[in-house]
Amino acid sequence: MSRRNRLPSPVSALPPAVRGLGWTSFLTDFSSEAIYPLLPAFITRELGGSALSVGLIDGIANAVAAISRLPAGSLSDRIGRRPLILLGYGLSAFVRPLMGLVGTPLAALAVRAADRFGKGIRSAPRDALVTDLVEPADRGRAFGHIRALDHLGAALGPLVALAYLWMFPGRERTLFLLSVIPGLATLAIIRATVRDAGPRPVTAPAAAVMPRLDRPQKRLLLCVAVWAVAASSEQFLLLRAGSLGVPAAVVPAVWFGIGITKSLAARCAAPVIDRLSPRRAVVAGWLVFMTGYAGLALAGGLLASLVAMALVAIGYGLVEPAERALVAQLSPSGRQGASFGWYSLVQGLMAIPAGLLAGWLWTTAGGASAAFAVSAALAGSAAALLAVLVGPEN
Repeated sequence: MSRRNRLPSPVSALPPAVRGLGWTSFLTDFSSEAIYPLLPAFITRELGGSALSVGLIDGIANAVAAISRLPAGSLSDRIGRRPLILLGYGLSAFVRPLMGLVGTPLAALAVRAADRFGKGIRSAPRDALVTDLVEPADRGRAFGHIRALDHLGAALGPLVALAYLWMFPGRERTLFLLSVIPGLATLAIIRATVRDAGPRPVTAPAAAVMPRLDRPQKRLLLCVAVWAVAASSEQFLLLRAGSLGVPAAVVPAVWFGIGITKSLAARCAAPVIDRLSPRRAVVAGWLVFMTGYAGLALAGGLLASLVAMALVAIGYGLVEPAERALVAQLSPSGRQGASFGWYSLVQGLMAIPAGLLAGWLWTTAGGASAAFAVSAALAGSAAALLAVLVGPEN
């Protein structure tokens, strides 16, 4: 049966390991996003840190995650996926609650960096395992399942944290310690459902720590780098909402709405990716993102901005599983882990110039409209480059 005529498999038909990885993503983001929004105030008020401390902690932690992804992905090609997936989720599960015991900004940095290191060493092996287990025609659905549950957890975590602190004000440390519960549930799911695939046919030499890339992969990474500079921190969406009159108390509701929209978009887009092809789906997603950011640059009122934010969220929901399906499609057999490592590394490193560019434009070179207009132009450029440089699938 041809790709276009083949009926997509339902989520229930996905391998147990893939469905299990979706729920590990849900629990992990539920736990981390319940903590993350509270950290700036906790570091400055409880630990005596400064705004500079907050920025350094987040920047160093994200850099650790980005740098660790490539060697972890390459190593998983040699030893298997499950050991690094289990190690990564396990490290985060046991380290993240320690934030409830820290007494200095330096200790907070150590906990946050270790947590992000766990994320770094599990991400590429997890995506490579999905590639191993799922037929090419179902990869959009598999990655969409994981990303949908990831965003759902990220949306619900802050709401649960707000409800807890409303009932128990000033008990942030206890909330941090309680994050061990979803962490342990994550490990139980991995133990019960996640297994390595059988022996994989190898058509390329075993990956080194810094494996080589072929031309299609290099071209894809160039496009991803341009896109990643466009996709600056989503905190700018919340800043835009605040600048247009959204009360501070309502901003969490906007954040929740963005998360739920991304989750629904990833779920609905998954079968479309498999029918349309990953490359076309990525181009379409980047164009939707471009439209949303252009709307934010031009919008003069709150309603128009909220509609534009919804388009941005829909773009994310379509792009994230489609990009992973495309990386998997272009990966030589036996080097999927290294390919996802490169993909994650480029995205992680480009987050630094993306944030600096958007922040500079926002504060000194035209304000919010300029920042969103440049992001829209970069997203459109990434879509055009991908359409031209990366050939259509067979």
